[in-house]
Amino acid sequence: MDELVRERLRRTSDDLSLHTASPPSKIEEVFNFDAHEMEAIPSQVLSQYTVMLGQYLITLQYRYNVSRVEAGSKRKALDRKVKSLIRSGDIPGKSLSEREANAIASDPYLQELEQEYDIAVAERDLLEGIDKPIIELMNALKAENNRRRDERNIIAKERY
Repeated sequence: MDELVRERLRRTSDDLSLHTASPPSKIEEVFNFDAHEMEAIPSQVLSQYTVMLGQYLITLQYRYNVSRVEAGSKRKALDRKVKSLIRSGDIPGKSLSEREANAIASDPYLQELEQEYDIAVAERDLLEGIDKPIIELMNALKAENNRRRDERNIIAKERY
């Protein structure tokens, strides 16, 4: 089961990650530009980077929402089926959690459902919070563009 979870996370990471893009994507270019060379990057390119990051955030949020919904629906289906098996009285165990574990162990469909749930949760956890550093990068690029604009305005005023 752990191998399936790792494989799903690897696929998700590869789908969304930029270090594996070949040929390098524009979004990879954004993540890998040298901040020490910031002055050499035209303002128009910085604006494009900001827009690309915004679009990428939409993709990430969509994938996160899909994983969250998938995990929730798998959990509900698993809980319903386990409860129905426990209510039937055929599942041994002293505590509720022991009976739930025995119910899952006794039914291959429930084992598969639990595995699918674990995979969806792992993918959701992988994507959770990944937006924050991207937003920080977007804000830094916007701040640099604003700084440049203000600098140009000051220079223009000094000339006149």
